[in-house]
Amino acid sequence: MRNLILTLPLIALTGAASAHTPYLAPFNFAPTQPIVTVQNALTDNTFFVPEFPIKGDDYEVTDAGGTVSTGKGISLAELGLFETKLPREGTYRISTGNRDVRTLTLAQIDGKWKPVKMPENGVVNPPFVDQSKLPTGTKVIPVKTMVRAETYISYNKPSDRVPPPANEGLEIAPITHPNRVFAGQSFAFTLLFDGKPVTAEYQVFRANDAYARANYSLSAKAAEGDGRIEFSEPGIYVIEVSRNWTLGNPDDPRTWLTSLTLEVAP
Repeated sequence: MRNLILTLPLIALTGAASAHTPYLAPFNFAPTQPIVTVQNALTDNTFFVPEFPIKGDDYEVTDAGGTVSTGKGISLAELGLFETKLPREGTYRISTGNRDVRTLTLAQIDGKWKPVKMPENGVVNPPFVDQSKLPTGTKVIPVKTMVRAETYISYNKPSDRVPPPANEGLEIAPITHPNRVFAGQSFAFTLLFDGKPVTAEYQVFRANDAYARANYSLSAKAAEGDGRIEFSEPGIYVIEVSRNWTLGNPDDPRTWLTSLTLEVAP
């Protein structure tokens, strides 16, 4: 597996979207059999061309009533796979849960936070700074990167209710039913952090744009968590949002990255 330290640095430093986006994509958003398989990976914004799996093999499956079951997947060289049985008809959220994928050490240098690394842990190349050469008294902190990727599927027919949010970490909580999104209509959602609405910027990407006449990309801000996207064309879309560690608990610094994959029907 490639080293996440090399692929997700911008999140910890700036809070901007990373060069690599995590995703969780089902093979079928509307299965007619009581089973579904999903893949997870990080990609360089080419969906769904995986580069390597999200670290960890734990998954959560939440039904419309809020009942959560857990399971284990497998990680291959390029992607992860998870298969789960569906005990009853209706809508389910499938999630990686909050995964601690790496810890990045930052140092405050000339008023800016920069990634640092000890030489015994490998060659120190930019943007990393040699930690062994820092002046005495330099402030150094470890920052965790938490990743969550989710999608929704409906077995035979969508439930009237959407599975409730977990209210843990950074989440994209649908208001519009995620399996009843159609081209020409809007998809409304709330960005939550620990269950409370939070203002944040988000990006939207479309799968299979390599075959489209023009690539789709949208950047917007959800003020007080209020997000809304107008989809003019059908397809599979990925919404990504991040939260910089400087906005959280200074005693437990964590950067958060979350994505939601949904299908927009014709």
